Amino acid sequence: MKHFLLLSLSLFLASASWAQIITPDKIAKASSNMQDRLVEMALQNPELEIADHEVKIAKYNLSATKGWWAENFSFSFNANEYSLKNMGKPASPNGNYYTLYPLYNMGINIPIGGIFSKPQAVKAAREKVAIAENDRTIKYREIRTAVLTAYQNYLSSKELYTVESQLTESAYNDYLQSKEKFRNGEISINDYNLSVDRYQGALKSRINAENSFKLTQIQLETLIGVPLSNVLNNNNNDIETPADSTNTQ
Repeated sequence: MKHFLLLSLSLFLASASWAQIITPDKIAKASSNMQDRLVEMALQNPELEIADHEVKIAKYNLSATKGWWAENFSFSFNANEYSLKNMGKPASPNGNYYTLYPLYNMGINIPIGGIFSKPQAVKAAREKVAIAENDRTIKYREIRTAVLTAYQNYLSSKELYTVESQLTESAYNDYLQSKEKFRNGEISINDYNLSVDRYQGALKSRINAENSFKLTQIQLETLIGVPLSNVLNNNNNDIETPADSTNTQ
């Protein structure tokens, strides 16, 4: 009777483990919606914001360089209390109204060297704008690649951790059966030790898989700046919302 109960328990655990086995059609795949959301969150990265500011600075410098010609115009205004008080009035024959003459001056200075050097400076400033924009594009692509890679590693490590957990559970069940059989004298000490080694090896692999899984999660969360559980919960809510919104009963 005791052996029958042990055999039944073993068959039950084995069937439960078999039912949880991940088949190829059940392997988690990267969702495009989730990928876009993770990339969007990662784009709040300070490095990309710095790249945006660098583009703005380059454009400001370009505008300032283009306006070099305005630096060569000058306007001066001579004023005192008498000239301001009598401004707009006809001049006195003796000319006593304005103590400073002339009242205003306008001038233009044309630097010969600037005619040749400033256009080149404008071209250089324009090239710096192009460089800043390309740097921003490169930074965007680097962030996007890093996020998608981290997300794929997260999914793979999660599946591997699940498989290793199942293998560990199966090895543990085999160990329990071997332990009972060894007590009853049904197997040798070598067979019992083999079951112990298999269980310990599976347990070691599960621990390594769990560690890798947690590390990939940490890496992904570092890139997006928030706990991954928040993103997963929001994604599930978005999926369920359309179904709820169609219910008008």
